[in-house]
Amino acid sequence: MPKGKGGRVTTYLHRICHRQIHAVLTETELARQYATVDALLAHPDISTFVAWVRTKPDDFFVSVRKSARVKKR
Repeated sequence: MPKGKGGRVTTYLHRICHRQIHAVLTETELARQYATVDALLAHPDISTFVAWVRTKPDDFFVSVRKSARVKKR
């Protein structure tokens, strides 16, 4: 859960994964529906991304763009 929405527990993520989460989901969506790792992995776009990035080397990085849906908010 985002700190700005009352989150207190820190879960460490790879930088590319953290960026992808924020590119796909808004802070409000994260707080309300995707506050756990299991909930995030149930999201189709996130699970597809995780499956793809697992095939990459540990130091892999690519820039991530926010989706048009998230930009509108």
